[in-house]
Amino acid sequence: MELKPEMFKRMLPLPVTVVTTVDASGIANAAPYSCVMPILRPLDLIAIASALPRDTLRNIQETKEFVMNIIGRPKFKESMQTAKNYPPGVNELEEVGLEAIPSKKTTPPRIKDALGWIEAVIEEEILREKFSLIIGKVVCAEINDTFLENERLKELPVIMLRPDYRIIGESIIGDVEETIKLFLP
Repeated sequence: MELKPEMFKRMLPLPVTVVTTVDASGIANAAPYSCVMPILRPLDLIAIASALPRDTLRNIQETKEFVMNIIGRPKFKESMQTAKNYPPGVNELEEVGLEAIPSKKTTPPRIKDALGWIEAVIEEEILREKFSLIIGKVVCAEINDTFLENERLKELPVIMLRPDYRIIGESIIGDVEETIKLFLP
């Protein structure tokens, strides 16, 4: 079946992350982002594509920092509630009941129950009429020890494969251990 060019996203799995930032006053902001990707391994760069205008984008532009919180099944529903259209200056984490913890190298908080965190500072912004592409330099990346067992993730990240959300590999491979092996070096 041939798709319209803009429908190619139906074939690509997109990770479910919640990007946390702070505004110039230090108020936390959180929003789901799936248009994220590493830039050429082994570089320490990550990219986020953002529609215009967004509070999260404005905060990144102002403070030059952000945290990507990798989301799994725990707290997935709460995390997706941060997508609601809250006015600027509202702490979405508090509004939806997600516990924030301090980051290690950046000011924006981490989501306590995320599977892992990627802290970054802005390296470059490519601004277009309808979107912005933020390239961040990763300054800290960490897996949440709560979700590790024998140095392996016991909970897998959620991905979006339009129009569904899934756990990586769940619909193809039933054995979680076999799925994890697909993503190990």
